[in-house]
Amino acid sequence: MNTIIPEGRIPSHQGPDAQSVVPDLDVVTMAAKGAHTQHHLHFWTIELTRPADTEEVLEALKAMPRIAFVRQSDGIVAVNSAVELMQDLGRPRGDMYEVAIWEDILTVQGNELFWTYTVDNQAIVVPENIDAIRALAGTVENGDESVQRTDRALGVRADFISRNA
Repeated sequence: MNTIIPEGRIPSHQGPDAQSVVPDLDVVTMAAKGAHTQHHLHFWTIELTRPADTEEVLEALKAMPRIAFVRQSDGIVAVNSAVELMQDLGRPRGDMYEVAIWEDILTVQGNELFWTYTVDNQAIVVPENIDAIRALAGTVENGDESVQRTDRALGVRADFISRNA
């Protein structure tokens, strides 16, 4: 308990994992192991190809499926807060299928992007596995259509906490 162990190398495995999907992604990640069982908490620094502003980056991320935004200002201050939010939304076991990015922490300085996000250790892989099964079975040939079907069925959403709610 109360032990945090830094991963023994930089970059941590998350950066190279992301680069296996987006080879030109210029990212360096660092990680630590902690005494927790519900989510992983990530801190990334990304060098953008050009200067940008925070709103531009948020707009691009909001256009992506399976990314949702939370805010400390709305009470989501830690990974356990995210789990409680999922339970409040009626998710089985408090499952979170989305990557939850802290919108009010995300910062852009020139061409550097800094963000903090959390992923559910177990549930995060569920939507992609459903999509993979559909692809292998040939029941849905269009990937975007499969993502939309899966997201609707699981209640995946980008607006956990709406400012207009």
